[in-house]
Amino acid sequence: MSEQPVPVTTLLDDEAFLGTYQPDIWVFVQRSLIIGFLTAVVFGPLIGLPPEYWLPIMGFTTVFSAFIFDDYTSWLNHRADVWHLTSLRLIYENGNAPEQNAAVNLADIHATQRKLYKNLRLDLETGQSVLMKYLTNPRAIERDIDIARLALMGTIADEADIPTAEEANS
Repeated sequence: MSEQPVPVTTLLDDEAFLGTYQPDIWVFVQRSLIIGFLTAVVFGPLIGLPPEYWLPIMGFTTVFSAFIFDDYTSWLNHRADVWHLTSLRLIYENGNAPEQNAAVNLADIHATQRKLYKNLRLDLETGQSVLMKYLTNPRAIERDIDIARLALMGTIADEADIPTAEEANS
């Protein structure tokens, strides 16, 4: 397994490094296969094809969605994304486009929300949002960010005080 990249952004004196998150190619491949499978299962019966033709339809729609709908360009744009979580900020770095590097103060994150198929959206206090794409375990990343946010605001004493997703939504 490859080593986690070190932040290029200089950490502040009182800032602790908590973790690094990157997109995973296998999440992208799984997503493409699921789109192909669902398309084959839905459209196969609709156009009256027997099940033995669904696998070729799945293969075709997987390739079709990846290349015709430009899904592969989304992967190419996000494959170099690196997110570093610290005790004060969430730092975004992109090795292919360093001019896009940015940091968001944890206090400026209003909410985190898992989105369809392994994406995580961060809603900011300014009304903008940031999308972390193709994550292996967005639930764990969401929890890490929420723990760091709550610890920064001083609203939790320990991890047992962190509300579960069900408690937060009620």
